Amino acid sequence: MRLRVLGSAAGGGLPQWNCACSNCAEARVGTGRVRPRTQDALALEAAPGVWFLINASPDVHRQIQANPELAPRSGGEGRGTPIHGVVLTNGDLDHTLGLFSLRENTSLTLHATESVRRGLVEGNTLFRTLQRFPGQSTWARLVLDAPTELLGPGGRPTGVTVTAVPLPGKVPKHLEGLAPPSPEDNVGLWIKDTRTGKLLVLATAVGATGDYLARLDGADACFFDGTFWTSDELPRLGLGTARAEDMAHLPISGAGGSLALLAGVRAGRKVFTHINNTNPMLVEGSPERRAVEAAGWEVAADGLEIDL
Repeated sequence: MRLRVLGSAAGGGLPQWNCACSNCAEARVGTGRVRPRTQDALALEAAPGVWFLINASPDVHRQIQANPELAPRSGGEGRGTPIHGVVLTNGDLDHTLGLFSLRENTSLTLHATESVRRGLVEGNTLFRTLQRFPGQSTWARLVLDAPTELLGPGGRPTGVTVTAVPLPGKVPKHLEGLAPPSPEDNVGLWIKDTRTGKLLVLATAVGATGDYLARLDGADACFFDGTFWTSDELPRLGLGTARAEDMAHLPISGAGGSLALLAGVRAGRKVFTHINNTNPMLVEGSPERRAVEAAGWEVAADGLEIDL
């Protein structure tokens, strides 16, 4: 199986439309020290030519256009796509708005927990645009801690399974107060290629420590929440009042940060992604970038590919 990073930024992307922080300013000018990034999304090739999106960001059209292997096959007739489904880790807008840009007369299977499905469908008249013909949207429920096999054309097994693991998080902002919190609101994905035994872990939105930490060990590749460098990043820069933990993100630095907590995790490759535009590790050659790399971690950029 193969994983490609379509977007490596947190919600809003980099540069963010309304932000004049130093990172956004450098990304706009194009100094080369801070690379522009689109919003968090990945693409998984589960079998040759059979792709699944991991989350559907608001930048999904740009991301598909930037990756020719996701384009319809040349010489074909009518509509077509190598993308056979979307796997959702939560119901946040920056992970689901792209679904509504994939509405043009193509059937897709949407893999999600029941909590995420319910938040998208119930009381949401916009979702009707993805239900215009029978089979346009087929839901495949992700049951916590139970492997679900990804199916390709004609329902053929791909040999790749996805297991949803509950992660500390919160309900999306637009659903707060409408439903009680559920362990299904925010999940990581333990993706296994049953043909090779390779294991890929995607834990890109994590709000606190928990039992999941031990389950990261032994992965062939691990993508982890890299949103904020410090807990007080936004308040310190005068860009908001919420701390990282208030937004359900574990900061990277500090004694209780992910860099220290994951120091003993053994994984073939360890990658921080879903990076906020304010995070100083985005700057090439910065002390923060050097600290991450010295600890054996990579900082994701759009287009990064891992072949397992």
